[in-house]
Amino acid sequence: MLNLIPHNTLTLKINDKMVSLTTRFSGKQLSISVLLLSSLLLTVGRGLTLPFMTIYLSQKYAMPLNEIGMALTIALTAGVVFSLWFGILADKFDKKIYMLLSIIIFLGGFIAIPLVNNAVMVVTFYSLINCAYSVFATVLKGYFSDTLEIHQKPKIFSLNYTFANIGWTVGPPIGTLAVLHSTNLPFWLSALTAIIPFIVISRYVHSVPVSDTLQNNSVVLSPRQMLKDKALMYFTLSSFLGSLVYGSFAACLSQYAIAISDSELAQKVVGVVLPVNAFVVVVFQYFVGKRIRPDNIKKLMFYGTLFFMVGLAGFMISGDNLLLWGIAAALFTIGELIYAPGEYMLVDNIAPTGLKASYFSAQQLGWLGGACNPLFTGLMLTWLPPYMLFVVLMVAVALAYLMVLIGMKSSTSQAVAF
Repeated sequence: MLNLIPHNTLTLKINDKMVSLTTRFSGKQLSISVLLLSSLLLTVGRGLTLPFMTIYLSQKYAMPLNEIGMALTIALTAGVVFSLWFGILADKFDKKIYMLLSIIIFLGGFIAIPLVNNAVMVVTFYSLINCAYSVFATVLKGYFSDTLEIHQKPKIFSLNYTFANIGWTVGPPIGTLAVLHSTNLPFWLSALTAIIPFIVISRYVHSVPVSDTLQNNSVVLSPRQMLKDKALMYFTLSSFLGSLVYGSFAACLSQYAIAISDSELAQKVVGVVLPVNAFVVVVFQYFVGKRIRPDNIKKLMFYGTLFFMVGLAGFMISGDNLLLWGIAAALFTIGELIYAPGEYMLVDNIAPTGLKASYFSAQQLGWLGGACNPLFTGLMLTWLPPYMLFVVLMVAVALAYLMVLIGMKSSTSQAVAF
């Protein structure tokens, strides 16, 4: 005999499920999903071009390595510095508007690069692109910090980093295929990746009210005042040293490969290292990142430092062996799995309410390390034997961990618990 469910009961269950689905894909949840998708697409756009900028400038403009390093450093540095001011302003105005403006600049920069035939103009537009991406990434973290519960933040920060690295998985192979047809095609494709984020953010992301404290002008914030926060200062120094090691490591490794061999090996190394890096992050980032808590972050950051060092040692002995490059990249990436969300959580834990984007903008100064990496790498490869590059980077990551320890001690003295 069939066990029939009363019509009213069945209707209630169906309605409950529809309400659950509607809740999941509406309001805050929909905004978070849309922003994660946008982060993914914009990173695909960067992945299409950033790893090949060294090769692009070398082939199209015949620039030597030291000039390429200088050009990329100028572009990345300008992006980070200008994004600091825009990030601070984001706490005083609608974060949604800022994200949309940054996407427009991102789109315009990639359209402009293929249309110019001047290395200075290319570097200028590339600077604007990096500024736009930095602003978007900073404001995105501020939006998450303002809207998420404390227990959700490690998961969403890790998901955001995972989605970004999916972009690095997809972008470089597409860029490689595009370069075979035209050196300018990757830039056009990068511009296309910005269109969907602009549309979906405009339509589906909800604005977050500006903090009443800031609206009443009772808090006046400047970069100088933020840097008086000792914990923030040490965490920013840690970010600088850490990003010097892994922030632009694709460009770093391609310069190294050119120095020990030629541009052909550089293309092969980039083609191996970036997908391995992205694959490891995509598979493991969420599971590692969501377990980072104030009570275990010191230990996990130590493990991350060790994996960075082992990976750097692997790069140093890889030569033209692509298998060793892949293994070293996997080990190196495990350190990145911990450091990337760990640095965000350290700053989020000390940032005052309503000033999240401002604090993340200050921390963004740490990415000057990644901006300086191409110049640093070029100088190291010019002055010293190539293997010394990785020895110095090992020292840098050890100092980064030391800054974390000092910053945590300083924050504890300011009554912020770790």
